[in-house]
This record gives sequence, C-alpha cells and structure tokens, in this order.
Amino acid sequence: MKTQINAGEFSQWLKDFIDTMKGRQSGNVPCGECVGCCTSSKFILVRPTDNAARTRIPDNLLFPAPGLPEGFDLLGYNEQGHCPMFIDGGCSIYPDRPETCRQYDCRVLAATGAETQDESDVMAERIDAWEFSYANDQSRRSAAAIKSAMEFLNGHAQSFPDGYVPPAASQRAALAVRVHETFLTSDTDDPQSIIATLVESYPVR
Repeated sequence: MKTQINAGEFSQWLKDFIDTMKGRQSGNVPCGECVGCCTSSKFILVRPTDNAARTRIPDNLLFPAPGLPEGFDLLGYNEQGHCPMFIDGGCSIYPDRPETCRQYDCRVLAATGAETQDESDVMAERIDAWEFSYANDQSRRSAAAIKSAMEFLNGHAQSFPDGYVPPAASQRAALAVRVHETFLTSDTDDPQSIIATLVESYPVR
C-alpha cells in the first residue's frame, strides 16, 4: 500500500507557494525527516542577496551560474550526490541556508503531476506520497487548472518562444502554477491563442 503524507489543504498551499515565489515569505514545507533535496545531486542557486549563506559556504565550493548576471553562483554536490553543506545527516547551515533552499517545495511536482523520472528514488517516492486535501470546489478547480497548465506546457513546449518553458520539471511546475489562472478562465481551445495569452500575461522574468 502506498505511503501517504499530508500535503495540506490545496488552496492554502497554493497561496503560500505563490507568496514564496514572489518573495513575500519563506517556504514552509513539512519535510519531517526527509532530506531528499539535500542528497539528490542538485545544483543550488546562491543569489547575491544570500549574504548569511555566503558567510558559511566556502568560496571554493561556488562557481558562476551559467546564463545569469555576475554575483549569481551555483553550489554543487559531492561524489555521493550530497550538498557539501549536508553534514552528519543534516544541513550544517540551516538557519543561514540560501533562499533557493528556503523556497524549494517538492509538493509542486505532486500538484502538477510532473514526471519524476529525473529525480532520485527518494525524491520520487516523497513526491508520490504527498496527498492534498480540498476544502471546497474552488480548491478542486484550482488543482485541475494547475494540472491542465502543466499538461499544456509539456505538450506545446516547442511552440513557445525559446527559453519560455524551462526544461527542468521543478521549474516547469512552478511556471504551471504561475500561469494556471488562464486555465481557470480561458474560453478557447486554440493552442496558439493560449500561448499568446500566456506569453503576454506572464512574461519570462
């Protein structure tokens, strides 16, 4: 029997996730004992504003992030696939961890029905285990719109302007959340019309 983990009420999660994406709050993910994102060969973006993290991360572990302005760096992983700041079973800089770590929420992959074949086994199992509750019909409609947005992005990625649809599942899932309201209100099934609306209403930042 599949393990189920309470992901929270969907509309509340959605509000919190959007607020986190907009920098209004730090993420609040019920990770429990899971350290999947710390041990799954992920590159971590360290922003110029991550001052506390930069005082804790050795300079030789950071390298410039390709395609981003000066001051944006990446923190890699060791031969085990672990973040080098993951020591003795936990994050050694947790109070000062980068904004990327504070914002990361693997529930977005569950909410969008994203493919998880590129994730580690522990991450894929965690994503599959998340179970949302729904307070009302609006919550269910929002959930359906987010899945529709993800399906549309997956199915028409090549038709968008270059760089609009990210290749990584987690970034694509975040985009699906960002644009999902179009799929709540759209009265057309024409892909090109929907693409034009998304590109105009939600420009790449």
